[in-house]
Amino acid sequence: MDFYSNTRIDYWQSRQHSALRRAFEKARSRHTLSRGDPELPKPKFKYDLLAVNSFSRRRWGEVVSGLLSQLFCDGGDGSTHNQDVFFVSLMDVRCARSPEDRLTADDLELIKNRLKYGLRVYSFIGMIEPAYFVDLQHGVRYNGKRCMFWHLHALVWGVSRKELKKRLRKLVRAGYYSAIADGLRATHIRKIKQGRLPRHVAYLLKSPCKGYRLSVCAKKDQLGRPITDASGAVVQQFKQGKEDLRHGDRIVIFQAMKHLHLDKLAVAGGEGAKLLKTVKRLALRDDTALRSCVPGPIERKRRRVAMARRWTPLFATNLAVLPSAASPTSML
Repeated sequence: MDFYSNTRIDYWQSRQHSALRRAFEKARSRHTLSRGDPELPKPKFKYDLLAVNSFSRRRWGEVVSGLLSQLFCDGGDGSTHNQDVFFVSLMDVRCARSPEDRLTADDLELIKNRLKYGLRVYSFIGMIEPAYFVDLQHGVRYNGKRCMFWHLHALVWGVSRKELKKRLRKLVRAGYYSAIADGLRATHIRKIKQGRLPRHVAYLLKSPCKGYRLSVCAKKDQLGRPITDASGAVVQQFKQGKEDLRHGDRIVIFQAMKHLHLDKLAVAGGEGAKLLKTVKRLALRDDTALRSCVPGPIERKRRRVAMARRWTPLFATNLAVLPSAASPTSML
């Protein structure tokens, strides 16, 4: 098996595609879909690199996997990699948005620049994605009942774990990164073990598939004992839980992301910047040819109407000189 096959992106995206189709059929909020929305997840939009299209994600994943395999695995299947690679997640509550908000290009750039700031001196490649918090309680750092919490997952290399951790911890102390609630981390670093790189690449490129909830619990010390304040009251914090998306939740995420493209959600720096440039070129290389050679549905309809108008007068003239249908023998 090659690197891409080991990511199992085909399998996971096939499941997400089926789940989205069921949501279109069964969700109570399906009436909010526009007439063209059910067309967007179909294979014909593969080369548009739509964030809501599973075939686009497979295309994107295949190209990314091929280049990462050459860079880290000497073209191998991902069972080993030749240098330390870290999987990093970065969150900041200022990147949370209402589910009804449609991200503009400027707002997306603002989110990307804020989240990737801590990695700007390193080599990395990553993707921006939303975590859908379906039920927020009083006491969180976001004013609302629900939110799309846009965050960054990235692969980082060419740096030691100690240096990376020190830099991100400094930024958290300075308030540059902030979790959505007490008890949750704003940054997360994990060194990728040998053989696990394809799995982390799949997670990096996945479409949103979980809904998140926050519950209140007691804050505990290292020994597991509840922490109390000066008045003796137990200090409270939040704990994050997750569950599979419901049909209505999938519709909400689809509406929030249907205008976004994978190449615009990607970020990179250092050696990763050149890598991302190559990914975009390869993933989009058939786009121009496809659009020029294969007419779209509107163009095909226009051509059919024009052809019908062109041939209608000729058909009418020929029918006028044909023998009457009332005397079949006259046709002999």
